[in-house]
Amino acid sequence: MPQKLKYSIVIPAYNEERVIGSTIDKTVEFFRKQKGTFEIIIANDGSKDETSKIVLEKIKKYKELRLYSNEVNQGRGAVLSNAFRNAKGEILVYIDADLAIDINLFPRLINAIEEKNVDIAIGSKHLKESEVEYPKIRRLFSKAYFMCAKLLLGTSVKDYQCGFKAFKRDVLLKILPYVHSKGWTWDTETIVKSIWAGYKVAELPAKVVNVYGRESKVNLLKDVKTMGKGLLRLRREKKEFLKNFYSKT
Repeated sequence: MPQKLKYSIVIPAYNEERVIGSTIDKTVEFFRKQKGTFEIIIANDGSKDETSKIVLEKIKKYKELRLYSNEVNQGRGAVLSNAFRNAKGEILVYIDADLAIDINLFPRLINAIEEKNVDIAIGSKHLKESEVEYPKIRRLFSKAYFMCAKLLLGTSVKDYQCGFKAFKRDVLLKILPYVHSKGWTWDTETIVKSIWAGYKVAELPAKVVNVYGRESKVNLLKDVKTMGKGLLRLRREKKEFLKNFYSKT
């Protein structure tokens, strides 16, 4: 009988050939030192570079490593949802491909779930104890997004977009059918609808690790517009979501 996995760590990747090999090495090394069995899933979102090739070479070295691929680029949210549906762990985790958030946050996320009985534990760059330096424009955008989400959606999470989150398996799989975003709004939609459904979310201070020589994939003007539309869509969907969710639980 196959051993039950404790953790599934999903790493979304799109054209990450510059960092994915190193990220796999560091992640496997880290999780082999933790308690509990695990798998690491590289969720390749239709990369056009050598990302898949590098992962396949690493699979020969690491028995814990798996590759899930979308044939064409669909968006980070889409590849995360699909990868999580194929994950086997009791606790589902995702980490950004550049490891921009210090991986040592992991035990604290797990402690929140296992010892404090929260349903979702997320890293946050915007708590007093967080260690982060961002350009002023990024900080202003993040604060404005938090305020808009609080006003429109009635939630008070300070950082929806931090690339380090852990979920109880049953909670995430119950919410995913109601998550429609295929892009960057996936995090907000997943967290907000979980809160609306009555699940407990905890934010923990994160430490940002500088990733030198890496160009940011954030396009502020484009992403502000997209995420603003996403908040308005979620506001419109709230009543229907609650009706549908509770009719099936």
